[in-house]
Amino acid sequence: MNKLDWCFSIKRGLKKVDPSREIALSYLTEAEKSLSRIKRCVDEEDFVWASVRIYYCAYYSLYSFLQRIGIKSENHDCSIEFADKLIKKNVKERMEFFKKCRIDAQYYLKVGQREKLLKFYLEVKDFYLEFKNLVENLEDDEIKSLRDKIK
Repeated sequence: MNKLDWCFSIKRGLKKVDPSREIALSYLTEAEKSLSRIKRCVDEEDFVWASVRIYYCAYYSLYSFLQRIGIKSENHDCSIEFADKLIKKNVKERMEFFKKCRIDAQYYLKVGQREKLLKFYLEVKDFYLEFKNLVENLEDDEIKSLRDKIK
């Protein structure tokens, strides 16, 4: 069984639901709130929460896309794997990077975090903007085509 099959078979894994522009936009709003607080956390030298917000900004951005096409998931790894396979824009690689940044800041707090986190802030801002553009511009026929790819 491959990972996506497993993700669709587990209780809190991937599930087809009705596509929702409203829910998708609410996740984009959460991503935007996280994004707006990252720089302030860095300025206040709250590096752990800055790194957590970087990851969640990216995750909420990605999840807004899934909700827009009608996919629900309570498993981050499954959400990331699915989005990566569906849109093929190095989503998994980029999300793993943001996740590693969060883990490093939380468990291996080091000197010199400010510059790294400001760089990551710019990277996650680009990630957010890509997904915002994707979600806001998806047409019904594109959503249908993406949903048709799901077995």
